[in-house]
Amino acid sequence: MKKALILYQSKTGTTQKMGEAISNFLTRKGIRAELKSAESWDNKEPLNYDYLFLGCWTKGLMIINQHPEKQWSRLVSDMQIPENARITLFATYKIAIGSMFRRMRKSLNGTSTGQEPELKSKDGGLNKEAERKLAEIVS
Repeated sequence: MKKALILYQSKTGTTQKMGEAISNFLTRKGIRAELKSAESWDNKEPLNYDYLFLGCWTKGLMIINQHPEKQWSRLVSDMQIPENARITLFATYKIAIGSMFRRMRKSLNGTSTGQEPELKSKDGGLNKEAERKLAEIVS
């Protein structure tokens, strides 16, 4: 059985809600999904996952200077990401996502291909496009 880690950082609960939605979707597809908050993640844990979903809330000035929170960036940059793991980035936002995904990729500490799939949500839910992307990722 394939395994997925959904690792998120949430400020108001919206990103957690999105992580839960991703976890539920993956479980319905027969993938063992493990949902963890950035605060509860021990970076010494081995990353024995086929899929890594890394998510955070959008910090910044409403429509400019969007970036991940520093704790999330440090956590992700310290991760020992296996070569065979498929990485997907997800983020929640209020008005615009802006440069968020580009800056999230910088935190991947050289493991980014620049082609990681992106999922975004204003309310933490998954729309039809996000579900379609998820289905492609795990097919």
